[in-house]
Amino acid sequence: MKGRPDVAALLATMILTAGCGALRAPVAQVSGLPLVSPEPIMATSAGAQVAWLWLQAQDGSPYLVAYDPGGRQVARVGAPPPSGTPGAVYGFWRSPDGASIFVTGASTLIQLAATDGHPVRTYPLPPPAPLMGDAFSPDGRYLAWLTSRATDQRLDVLDLRSGTWLPSAAIPHDSQAQTPGASTPASWGVPVFADDSTHVYTVTDWGGPTRISAFTVDRSGVLPLGSRVLPNFTCSGPAMAVKVIDGGATLAAFCHFDGTVPLIDLKTLRVAALLRPRQSNPFWGSPIFTRDGRLLYVLEPGTGQVVDLEQRVIRGPFRVPTAIGDPGPLAAALSLLTQPAEAGWVATTVPLSPDGLTLYVAEPDGVMALHVPDLTPMRKLAAGSSTSEVWVSGDGTTLYVTSGDGKTLISMRADGTQVHRIDLPALAGGFIAAEHG
Repeated sequence: MKGRPDVAALLATMILTAGCGALRAPVAQVSGLPLVSPEPIMATSAGAQVAWLWLQAQDGSPYLVAYDPGGRQVARVGAPPPSGTPGAVYGFWRSPDGASIFVTGASTLIQLAATDGHPVRTYPLPPPAPLMGDAFSPDGRYLAWLTSRATDQRLDVLDLRSGTWLPSAAIPHDSQAQTPGASTPASWGVPVFADDSTHVYTVTDWGGPTRISAFTVDRSGVLPLGSRVLPNFTCSGPAMAVKVIDGGATLAAFCHFDGTVPLIDLKTLRVAALLRPRQSNPFWGSPIFTRDGRLLYVLEPGTGQVVDLEQRVIRGPFRVPTAIGDPGPLAAALSLLTQPAEAGWVATTVPLSPDGLTLYVAEPDGVMALHVPDLTPMRKLAAGSSTSEVWVSGDGTTLYVTSGDGKTLISMRADGTQVHRIDLPALAGGFIAAEHG
């Protein structure tokens, strides 16, 4: 399920130290970043402009609600609690074009129209198995599930056009793989498609020994291309963000636990570089890959860094602008950080405009619109409002913002006009977005 994982129990067993030393950086402007060209805007259907959130009922069970750009609730869908079947798949997802929401039923996967939640199609579920990770192909044809069964890990792929699950592929798995901090047996893994929608990769068992595996997908099934252990990279937490970049030649990952960014050569299946942006606490940094995959922003409260994935250098840390008139980010020397230790979280959205030229940052007193790549401030939206997360509509014209206390949703035009404030019927757990942090 895309959203904030329950990391509190995991991190309760770990020692979190904030401000363990002075965070210092030379006085120099963040410059020399590659130019970013606008991306074509593809998600223009009516459903792609509707925000979907999952809320937490009083009994703890989640359900889904949807709001249109005018602030009207257009759908409410019950999300039944996990069935009693051991290992039953449970969750909800959004298609890459934003037009469909997928939820699991008792024995089927149900496709809903994002416009109003009406059922469009049902698909069979594969044999019950714990779901480790999921990914849609960029063209929306395939949905990949990485599952962990009693004796192995498998890549299951659903062809959404034909409605059939393709013959799956086994992934080599070390039965002694480490999952630091986990109180129960678990497996960690995530799949990711390349832009061609036919090559898919999995990163598994990153607590050690980390493994990268490569596959191709077509109507005949999932064909393994190779698999290799990565001895020089581990990640000690259950969440990881991944993206295939460099025209399909490289896989870039972000370890939410310590912020390490491995760059994996997909021809040799070896780590080509390890970049280590500063992260104050586990699960503290929020990773945002630019649409073109050339940059990775790592944002913490009030500060940020830019990982230049082409040049393989880290720029920053810098202060993130919080008001119009602030200068662009400067990597000025920062004083000792004394932020309180927190369990951390994983963002449910990637708050970039669909053309890739604007990054929206939720602040305690509004939302900053920053220019990509240099993050110079453009405008402040919903000024004075405590904000938590931002979801950008498919065509980029509407922003949806959750409040800091999770009780309110704000919808507004991207220029800050036509503001609607909606009292949510329950606390917001997060957005259902095609991409998440």
